[in-house]
Amino acid sequence: MKTSYLFLAKGFEEIEAIAIIDILRRAKIDLKTVSMTEDKIVSGEHDITLMADELYTKAKWDDSDFFILPGGVDGTKNLFLNDSFKMDLLEHYNQGRYVGAIGEAPAILGELNILNEKNATALPAYMNFLQGATYTGLPIEIQDNVITGRGVADSIKFAIGIVSILKGKDIADKVSKDMLLIMG
Repeated sequence: MKTSYLFLAKGFEEIEAIAIIDILRRAKIDLKTVSMTEDKIVSGEHDITLMADELYTKAKWDDSDFFILPGGVDGTKNLFLNDSFKMDLLEHYNQGRYVGAIGEAPAILGELNILNEKNATALPAYMNFLQGATYTGLPIEIQDNVITGRGVADSIKFAIGIVSILKGKDIADKVSKDMLLIMG
């Protein structure tokens, strides 16, 4: 299986990032966290720090499967201002690979025209930044090779959606059941 990458820029939304990391690793998905700073230690929006697996400046995307962007006001802004990252993201998407963004971060996908003629969701305050998309306001939207999530409260659903895409419904259901999200 290829590697999925979650990008941690200073000011990332911690719950979104940690929920995704935890659930994908429970599903045995090869996930690497990438620091967008010069240090592997990255501070989130609420001063919670995470130790990334690798630095963006040293990462290689040859084996990439999924690029995942947690939100956070400053985290999204810091990703948005990184032209090199946006070029890598766009190239990844144009190769038919998966991209996911939650909270404020779907605005980056909108700016890159990745959401054209797709249903998408994001924090309601960011709905006008989803250029070319139809904003649904649903917890998650999956269309083609793109998944978007509304925000913090939907982080688990968003992560389970990624598991479903990469590992199928049975594994997504098993992880959900193990976490008591579904009973039975």
